[in-house]
Amino acid sequence: MFEELFTFRLAMHRHRSAPLCVEREQFLEELRRQGASRHLLLQTASRLIYIVHYLHITNLRSVTSDEIRQAARVWVKNRDPDRLRTFGRSALYGFTGLAKKFLRFHGCLSEPPKLSRPFPHQLEKFMVFITKERGLRTETVKGYRWHVITFLNWLSQQSKRFSALTSNDIDDYLLYRSDKWKPLMLRTAANVLRIFFQYAKMQRWSPGVMPEAIKGPCIYGYHSLPAGPSWFDVLRLLRFERQDRPGSMRMQVLLLLFALYGLRTSEATGLLLNNLDWKNKMFTVRRSKNNILQQFPILPALESALTRYLKLGRPNCHSDYLLVTQRPPFRRLDSHSVSQDIHWRMRRLGIQSIRQGPISLRHACATRLLSKDMSLQEIADFLGHQDCLSVGIYAKHDIKGLKKVTKVDLCRGL
Repeated sequence: MFEELFTFRLAMHRHRSAPLCVEREQFLEELRRQGASRHLLLQTASRLIYIVHYLHITNLRSVTSDEIRQAARVWVKNRDPDRLRTFGRSALYGFTGLAKKFLRFHGCLSEPPKLSRPFPHQLEKFMVFITKERGLRTETVKGYRWHVITFLNWLSQQSKRFSALTSNDIDDYLLYRSDKWKPLMLRTAANVLRIFFQYAKMQRWSPGVMPEAIKGPCIYGYHSLPAGPSWFDVLRLLRFERQDRPGSMRMQVLLLLFALYGLRTSEATGLLLNNLDWKNKMFTVRRSKNNILQQFPILPALESALTRYLKLGRPNCHSDYLLVTQRPPFRRLDSHSVSQDIHWRMRRLGIQSIRQGPISLRHACATRLLSKDMSLQEIADFLGHQDCLSVGIYAKHDIKGLKKVTKVDLCRGL
């Protein structure tokens, strides 16, 4: 492996003479099998020498996470000050992350045992309920699970039985979280807890809690902001990507899928390569909420972005997904990461909107369709809603349409 990466004898001798030569070669071979580039393999090989040196490993042994963090701090402190690059928190994360991958690959990472979850019976039954009976998508289930676990962890610290809970305890929890959470986050937590305690009421777990009384804060300050970005801001966001890097090419495709087609995050990240029909210039989407297949035409803007991404931006890997990570192991994009990336871009451009991320672009798409005199039912079909009632929120924020309604004289015939 080292003979293929290095050509200078001095570099070859350096990597051959360092401890755990065979184990490091095996790890590099695994990275190459996953599709790692030559540049990443060179960087990893050099970093592994520092890892085994600062961890004082001559033979494989069990290593704890605390040892790795301490070795990373010493490594950063002993860096050559004349180097042009600066090493800060990102260098620490790079050292510790690679060290854990290397040791975990050889089964030598000593990880602490996972703590038992409080109230596991209630949590497990609720997860089965929202997954199988309510049919919520995977990303939504993850969000519900996180909020419920956070609440149950807080409840376990209060030394209170689940059956003795009251509505005042839920208010105390939301008040406790209000110090760090924003109003939108609190409202989401209240909605999840309301559904959780509705199920708890059905199971007779906590008779003292009234689910209907669990409500989040009223967000008055956001009423002056638009629910989604204007179409002019959407075009600004699309022009913001220079498309000179693989990540920018991939982001351009994502933005077009959200803004032009109104896809949800899981629908865009779940697109497969065989969903593209280049002959007929169509692509197929499986809707995440009703599991229905829907076809869309590949518009010229999307065709150009896809062609550029597939030729220059997408890694050469065996993944079936259209949009994959830039580093191995190549896999489907994480929905939360995509939302964070778009949120950062909107903040940097100063785009004002109640919601940030892909959901705001989906809202902008629906508002744009509404301004083109499309009916609510047509918009519902285009966005993959089951009925037009879900699209009423877009009509609520269509100021131009509401102004037309106010001009109608309903009392003319009286």
